[in-house]
Amino acid sequence: MNAAAAGGRGPSRDEDQLRATPYIRRATDDRDEAERVVTELYLPNRLDLSRGSAHLGMEVAGLRVGALTVGRLTYGRRVLLRTAEAENFHVNIPLRGRAVSRGGTGEPVTTGPGEGVVFSPGAPAEMSWSADCEQLCLMIPRAQLEAELEQLLGQSLRGRLAFDFTADLRTPLGRRWRTVLSLLVDELEQPTDLGRNPLVGRHLEGLVLDGLLLGQPHSHSDAALRDRSVRLGAPIRRAIELIEERPSEPWTAVRLATAVHLSVRALQEGFRRDLATPPMTYLRQIRLRRARAALQAADHDATTVRAVAVSLGILHLGRFAAAYREAFGESPSDTLNRLV
Repeated sequence: MNAAAAGGRGPSRDEDQLRATPYIRRATDDRDEAERVVTELYLPNRLDLSRGSAHLGMEVAGLRVGALTVGRLTYGRRVLLRTAEAENFHVNIPLRGRAVSRGGTGEPVTTGPGEGVVFSPGAPAEMSWSADCEQLCLMIPRAQLEAELEQLLGQSLRGRLAFDFTADLRTPLGRRWRTVLSLLVDELEQPTDLGRNPLVGRHLEGLVLDGLLLGQPHSHSDAALRDRSVRLGAPIRRAIELIEERPSEPWTAVRLATAVHLSVRALQEGFRRDLATPPMTYLRQIRLRRARAALQAADHDATTVRAVAVSLGILHLGRFAAAYREAFGESPSDTLNRLV
């Protein structure tokens, strides 16, 4: 949850800096300052330093990627961190050391590298950090994630979205998501122009959201994964993954079939059998969905419909506009220019 939602305050200095440069770095040995920094980046919190006598050495690097807030955070000593009730989703993944985390009244869970926890909105949190613990901390706006899930499902949500608390990034889907997260970790260590390029940021945001929704069990997983987990053959599943991971690629039926070691005819028959749609139609659907998400989140003064389309490999703008209107009942420019 961002602190503005929690406390009704205006944008903080760090929030303003994130919007201006999308990257900040802070270090402090003062408890009050450490609490303030985390409050401004994520949500209100209190630090308990009674579990040791070492000096505090808090360091944080923060980055805004699309609607996401991403940070690498360490305290340099053992601490107990308690937060206010969250309004957004939070994901904590140790990069080194260990953490013991609890959401609401749930049981404590110990995590190390390759593991993590997902805090769903609606409850406070408690986290014990080892002295050498550094965590990748993501804050994902609830509205953004639920909208992405609705697009995956093709329907409005029935009931709230809540994730299983413990996340294992060593599963096949978890490892794939971890690859995306590694890009964020590298960017926090050595910033490039990624955070300043809104189109790249929106694309990376989509990969993070989809990786979480498809890789981490949640209250709507059955609906999201039903067809894929039961019906899809391995080559067709891989073709779908390639399309969803790299929608901007200049895919053709021939190129996609080659990538998954099928004939073009076998690829087309597999898509019709398992998804009731040809592979290139499925690609267009994915691009349309990603385009809508990017347009909804974009600053209309900073980007254009053409730029969003081209970033997703869409080169025929007239056909794109017609397909977009048919799918969503409005033009791409209407979506981009709508005031939220």
